[in-house]
Amino acid sequence: GFSTKEAIPLSQAMIVGGAVVNFIMFCGERHPEHKHRPRIDYDVVMMLNPGLAAGVTLGVMCNLVTPQWFIVVILIFTLVLALQKSLGKGIQQFKKESQQLAEKAAKGQSAAPAGSVKIRFADIPSFFVLAQENSRPLSLIGGCWLVFLACNFIRAPSCTTAYWFQRLSLVGICLFFTISGQTTIRSRLSSKGTSEGMMGWTESTLWLYPLMATVAGFLGGFLGIGGGIIMGPLLLELGMDAPASQATTAMFVFLSSSLAAIQFMVLGKSMPEFALWFTAWVVVSTFAGQTVIDYILQRWQRSSLIVLSIAAIIAGSLCMMTAIGAKDIYVDIARGADMGFKPMNLCGH
Repeated sequence: GFSTKEAIPLSQAMIVGGAVVNFIMFCGERHPEHKHRPRIDYDVVMMLNPGLAAGVTLGVMCNLVTPQWFIVVILIFTLVLALQKSLGKGIQQFKKESQQLAEKAAKGQSAAPAGSVKIRFADIPSFFVLAQENSRPLSLIGGCWLVFLACNFIRAPSCTTAYWFQRLSLVGICLFFTISGQTTIRSRLSSKGTSEGMMGWTESTLWLYPLMATVAGFLGGFLGIGGGIIMGPLLLELGMDAPASQATTAMFVFLSSSLAAIQFMVLGKSMPEFALWFTAWVVVSTFAGQTVIDYILQRWQRSSLIVLSIAAIIAGSLCMMTAIGAKDIYVDIARGADMGFKPMNLCGH
């Protein structure tokens, strides 16, 4: 029975709760195939998060002036594309894993080792080691997060000179953090090559991947959907393997949702009694769900199940959002609402 204005802050609080649990569980883990690297790819977060944030800023502005029918059409197209990419990647990886398991069975090796459910908590000592090894990326990630947090509290009135200066400044700041990240990556290009399951950085991808993240952020802000729905398939498409993509996407979700939740909390719209109750359930459910997933991955040795679960979530979102969007369009047509673009809405927020 919550209104939209009440439901949005509550949902952000719950998303933060789940994201915090995921980050705590992933922060001390190393990459499953490349033990010298963390499971959360901080280089990728450092390079893509500024563009993602800039894209969201521009996407939200465009959302205000765009008619509902146009948003629904772009939403369906985006989700269909994301579903096709993630499902195709999942099926391809599932077949590859089946072949590998069959080869192990032919050699007399155990294809499905027995395993027990293990309760996993944060590996703090390992996290400190990884944080020291990735101090430069983490400092840039934190700096970008703090800048956007400050800008959320210092909002200029819409359509004023200060407003447009602030928007342009945010884009410029994102460009600054991206260039700083490129400098960090370039210092490693000569000594490290591209490994399977990890995103490869070259002079061209140092610009291409942040631009793709900007487009992903724009779609997220424009369509009003979670960044994880777009970033998950994007990271898989760019060559990251499923376990690292899962952890890295959780980091993206944590960064974005925490900004929104803090803003709602400061504005007094978080309804702490409800937020704490629902978030507590999300924390427990996320911890239990991640534990079950760990057991499944260990028992059946199929990381493709992560990709296929992403595809299932996108498919469910596609069905629900299409139905809701079609209903909203029908209501707009029935009441004779203006179906065109409304530039003046930008100055009304």
